[in-house]
Amino acid sequence: MRAILGAALTLTLVSTGLSKALENVASTVSANSYVTLIGFLLLFGILEGLVTFPVRFLSAFALEHRFRLSNQSLGAWLWESLKGSLVGAAIGLPLALGFYASLTMVGSLWWVPVGGLVFLISVVLARIAPTLIFPLFYRFEAVHDTRLRDRLLALGEKVGVSIEGVFVFNMSKTTKKANAAFTGIGRSKRIILGDTLVANFTDEEIETVFAHELGHYKLRHLWVMLLVGFLSTFVGLAACAWAYDALLPVFGFAGRTSIAGLPLLGLLLSAYSLATLPLTNMLSRAHERAADRYAVRLTDRPHAFVHALRKLAFLNLAELEPPRLIEFLFHSHPSLQRRIQAVEGSMLNP
Repeated sequence: MRAILGAALTLTLVSTGLSKALENVASTVSANSYVTLIGFLLLFGILEGLVTFPVRFLSAFALEHRFRLSNQSLGAWLWESLKGSLVGAAIGLPLALGFYASLTMVGSLWWVPVGGLVFLISVVLARIAPTLIFPLFYRFEAVHDTRLRDRLLALGEKVGVSIEGVFVFNMSKTTKKANAAFTGIGRSKRIILGDTLVANFTDEEIETVFAHELGHYKLRHLWVMLLVGFLSTFVGLAACAWAYDALLPVFGFAGRTSIAGLPLLGLLLSAYSLATLPLTNMLSRAHERAADRYAVRLTDRPHAFVHALRKLAFLNLAELEPPRLIEFLFHSHPSLQRRIQAVEGSMLNP
């Protein structure tokens, strides 16, 4: 719903002249086009935030409280949302300035350097996120249970994975849900476990969840997704660049460097992202199934893994088996019921 509201707002701005009005307001600060761009993005971001706030509040705060999943007060939720917006702005602003520089200096091939910049930022973020970005939102501590820590590190050593550390983060400060992840690349790679996971799962169950995350690393899923994202980004940018040039006169914009016309390009990129989402999710679901198989083979604990999946479904109030079409279009993971059935099938056919 938020995406629909955002798209409707963008279409309204570019089709009614309001986008040009925002550019005029932003240009009063400075004649410099880059300063105008920053002001325009700030005004557009504030407007988009106001329009979509009711939906974000209902889905991310009210609904979570209704089902007793959230541990956040309204003030804490607003603060975390603000931090998220500021971090997003810090990452997005250099990208926006680099994009506009390419647009003005490279011409119709602007999408080539922009695609390279997007890929570079993706790699940098994968490298620094565990040590610089995640700690802005959660507190990370080394696993205190030495028996559990040694067990998990030994599992990593068994498959030749050197891990900088196994950390627990205070996921419970925001939610009752449980989760774990393998994050980072190079020397920043680490396993992170939600404290809700550590508190509610047995050592054997945690071991299987950990093995699943190890599977993602050993099977190079992060690098595959980065490569696919790299190729998809270039294809999408090239297609949207062509469509953008074709639609600019239709909406009355003078040229591709028109700041007021940039929301139209954003709308095209969003449409491309939505159109390719099922394909991206299909690959992601294949990765999840492969990581599940890896975890079962590595630990030889299929029963513990099934119990862990059932606990995740219970704690996260997950829909065990959503409609096939919904799963195909929007889910990055196979349904928990299908994952459980696959693991149970491996128990019958080892």
